[in-house]
Amino acid sequence: MTPNRILNVILSLLLMYNTAFFVLHLTGQSRVWKDALSDIQALLSIMELIAVVALFVDLVIRFDDIATSWQLPRVVGVGACVAGLLFKWFILYLHLSYLVD
Repeated sequence: MTPNRILNVILSLLLMYNTAFFVLHLTGQSRVWKDALSDIQALLSIMELIAVVALFVDLVIRFDDIATSWQLPRVVGVGACVAGLLFKWFILYLHLSYLVD
């Protein structure tokens, strides 16, 4: 498997993970997500951080090598992953500080 394919799979998985998180959060069922992932939340956050950093660095380094038709979707996808990571950390902060239930 080539590095490009691995990064594409990671990007796809992160986009699906973020979509699932936002859908559950917007529908008010985020407690199910929180209860299911509470044991591995720290590990999952660290793995997500590593994946997002790898995708961002790859985007910056290989931007000119990406086909022109895929540059904008790739930038939007990586941007969505970065925003999703920051949003999840903010929600985690709110939960840890007892500002929301």
